Amino acid sequence: MDLSKIGFFQLAGTRLDYLSQRQKLIAENVVNANTPDYQARDLKSFDSVMEGIRPVETARTAGMHLAGSRTTTPYREEGKAGLWESTPSGNAVSLEQEMIKGSETRDAFALTTSLFQRNVQMLRMAWRNG
Repeated sequence: MDLSKIGFFQLAGTRLDYLSQRQKLIAENVVNANTPDYQARDLKSFDSVMEGIRPVETARTAGMHLAGSRTTTPYREEGKAGLWESTPSGNAVSLEQEMIKGSETRDAFALTTSLFQRNVQMLRMAWRNG
């Protein structure tokens, strides 16, 4: 069975690649925290990677089924927050900000790998019982 042909596993793989690249940039920012004129770098949000992917729509197979309702949330992040601080040498790396980004990345990685493992377990159960 080729898991790469299942949409969820493709998405999870893309998300894990994104998170590993983001963690690499965060590590580079921390390493260069004392480098003059170094500007902290970060990736665009994962939502920008998801643009262009068609959302999943539910199908009403009977007239008695309720129609799905998609609500938009007003809490969508529109842009990145500005720099927290800058040193006189021009370095704009905030170790506190990098720690926050690192922990967010770690939590997202743990969630994605957990979901990946659960879906593999479901497939194994279906394969054994099927």
